[in-house]
Amino acid sequence: MLRWLLLRAAGSARLAELSASSPIARSVVDRYVAGDTLDAGIEVARELAAAGMTLTLDHVGENVTNAEQTEHAAQVYRDLLHRSAAASLPAGISVKPTQLGLKLDAGRCDKLVDDLAQRAAEADAHVTLDMEDHTVTEATVALVERVHADGFTGVGCAIQAALHRTPEDVRRLTRLGASIRLCKGAYAEPDHVAWQRRVDVDRAYLEAARYLIREADHPRFATHDHRLVGAIKREAAAIGRPRDSYEFQMLFGVRPPMQRALVDDGYRLCVYVPFGTEWFPYFTRRLAERPANLAFFLRALTSGEQR
Repeated sequence: MLRWLLLRAAGSARLAELSASSPIARSVVDRYVAGDTLDAGIEVARELAAAGMTLTLDHVGENVTNAEQTEHAAQVYRDLLHRSAAASLPAGISVKPTQLGLKLDAGRCDKLVDDLAQRAAEADAHVTLDMEDHTVTEATVALVERVHADGFTGVGCAIQAALHRTPEDVRRLTRLGASIRLCKGAYAEPDHVAWQRRVDVDRAYLEAARYLIREADHPRFATHDHRLVGAIKREAAAIGRPRDSYEFQMLFGVRPPMQRALVDDGYRLCVYVPFGTEWFPYFTRRLAERPANLAFFLRALTSGEQR
């Protein structure tokens, strides 16, 4: 119930306004969001790259309501790709399709994704389309297929293990040769489209991970669950899959010691680095995913804890 309430709160404009105006709340947010600006995101990316990690940067935002917002988001990503290449950062980008106007003008969204894919290819960077709620899952998977048909094969997407449709999506994208970021799922989905119990989501995740380890060219496993990380390592070792042929992905600020340990052990680790002013939905979903994050946030609000 708590997780459901937090996920629903992610869409509250009023709560977003209150959080943004609270210095104490922002001091906690800064642990998980690199900052408001592109400069801040690049600076954090530099630090992580120096520690042996690769990166995917996300200019936070979704469900834009007008074409101007869409164009602004696209320009930020163009600038991000240029800046990353100039700094020789091992960085790609993560983009939410609704931030590029998927719900406003699907044709224009296609063109913007093509444009970013071309610029990413020139910068030797990867593009991941973040997966949003189930109402745009098919549109997102189909968008990856269309971009590949246009010749831009360096584009993949996230897939949420919690959705009942995921096994077929995993196979569909693997046959296409598209990269997949496998995650558990971060939206309040109805039970007719998604597993609700954690044990069922974990089981679905592990089943998809086993398939990807055996069949996919370069799977990406987005999880902070040490049990799943261990299971993926064992599955890969059992078939002799090299550690550099797949990667783990984790969020900036979440379980840093575990991130460092993976790198030290020779595994590929990509850190998801969010930046920008529209951080409230992203941050609220992170609270919903890990009770420890929520407890920390509440302690800060009640005690005035600072970063």
